Amino acid sequence: MNKAPASFQENIRKTFIRFSVVPVALVSVMALILFVFSFALIMAISNRGENEAVNEKLTKMTNIYYQMLDDVGESLENNHLTVSRNEVFGILYDRTSEFEDIGDLIILSKDQKVLFKSKSSVPQFLTDGTSSNWGILKALKKARGKTASILYDKKLCIGKGVYRGEKLRFMIVYIVPSDVLSVASEIQSRYVLITDKNGWIYAANTNKLRDSYGQIDSRIAQNTGFIMVDGGLFYVHKSVTDKGFGVYTITDMGWSVQLIIVLIVILAIVFLAIAFVTVRSTAKSSEEYTRDIRKIENALEEVQNGNLDVSLRIGSSKEFMTIGNDFNDMLKGLREQIERNNELAQNAAFAQVKQLESQFNPHFLFNTLDNIRFMAKIDPAAADKMIVSLSGILRYCIRDMREEVTVREDLDNLQFYLNILQIRFNKRFAYNIEVNEDIMDCLIPKLMLQPLLENAIKYGFGDREKLTVNIRGYQMQDELVFICEDDGAGIDEEQLWVIQNYLKEDENRTNHYGLYNIHRRIRLLYKGNYGLDVTSKKNEGTCVRMIIPKHT
Repeated sequence: MNKAPASFQENIRKTFIRFSVVPVALVSVMALILFVFSFALIMAISNRGENEAVNEKLTKMTNIYYQMLDDVGESLENNHLTVSRNEVFGILYDRTSEFEDIGDLIILSKDQKVLFKSKSSVPQFLTDGTSSNWGILKALKKARGKTASILYDKKLCIGKGVYRGEKLRFMIVYIVPSDVLSVASEIQSRYVLITDKNGWIYAANTNKLRDSYGQIDSRIAQNTGFIMVDGGLFYVHKSVTDKGFGVYTITDMGWSVQLIIVLIVILAIVFLAIAFVTVRSTAKSSEEYTRDIRKIENALEEVQNGNLDVSLRIGSSKEFMTIGNDFNDMLKGLREQIERNNELAQNAAFAQVKQLESQFNPHFLFNTLDNIRFMAKIDPAAADKMIVSLSGILRYCIRDMREEVTVREDLDNLQFYLNILQIRFNKRFAYNIEVNEDIMDCLIPKLMLQPLLENAIKYGFGDREKLTVNIRGYQMQDELVFICEDDGAGIDEEQLWVIQNYLKEDENRTNHYGLYNIHRRIRLLYKGNYGLDVTSKKNEGTCVRMIIPKHT
């Protein structure tokens, strides 16, 4: 069911609202989106900038320690694999001069004997005989002459092995002071976490975002950008130093989300206030602007209900006054001509239907008389049967002037026509009629089925020896469908296109009357999308489908 259109007054009111409230809402939403986007962009740029600063600071620091181990290893090689305490201390103080703590530098022999230590004590995990195949000692052996690093007991250990040929002679280990790593992560505006490649945290300025084992939260480690963690929203940026350390800078977006929510609430309150004021003010304005439109609408409704004695008196503006005067003049002329127009329309439709019907009755009659004339010479008995059948057809055509007959009556008449065809064509012609019994008492236009069969005979044979025609009829919802289908010569695509298009015309501009007259007659008798539909394929046959409304 279609929805009734709104009144002009309502449309005016909606227009006022649309061009006042809607723009405010759109601008507010766009401003909010722009703010959120700009804020997120600035925050992301700032986060990346601080991540790069931490990465650069960490890289500079680790390069110092890595170079220090390289210098110590070179010193050992230059001294013929002997440890010079003064020289090693000199290297240590020189490289760590910018830091407050020089850290723990230990040189071990291949069997883990301490050859040098920068502080009074040596961590037990370096001298324990069972530790040679794990931790930093395992890492430096695996690196074979290159510097390696590993986190142990929350301490960053850097190690390098000194080899002579394939034999390990010394193991240099440096334990980075914890304060040095903490300096690299000292940023107050966001969280900073420094990890190894396995996610173990070296240093951080927060105790959050880590698991119970001391590793970074897997959700942070596996994603970047905006991430939800335990109900909180974070922005994560990650970079990796040239030594393989992971640097995470993480912004807690909780306060930003709260700020955005506050802005949304404020904008919603402002928008609702504007909408309330606009709706109240436009109701009165639209009523004033559309008062004359309401008069015109009421007058037109009276006319629609059959009252042609109404008149319009409008003086508010020149334009509406002209409309009112023209409306009154229109009704005056309409009252004078409405009866005459109705009568002319009825007579024209009736005359056109009768003209279409008369065009195909003589056509069939002349064809049949010609057939009888030839059959009288060849087979008088068959000619006699044809005359009897023709007589039945003629009685059917002229015995009453009804426009509609039952399906049963039209099929009885069609049988007379089929008798004539079978005598004329003998075994060359075959037919089959399948019409459902439940539509036999339904009404159809008189002489509708015979022209369909006649058209199939006229164009179906072509140069073929035999022709079979099938006629079917059935009910489909509130419609009757009749199909006349043959296996004859068919119609080529170009001619079929011409036929389908001239069926759509209101006037027949061709010399072909059969199908057009049937289609036009149906369109004049019934309102709706009824008529003929033609489909065909060359050398495969033609199918004509007729659809009319069902009634009894």
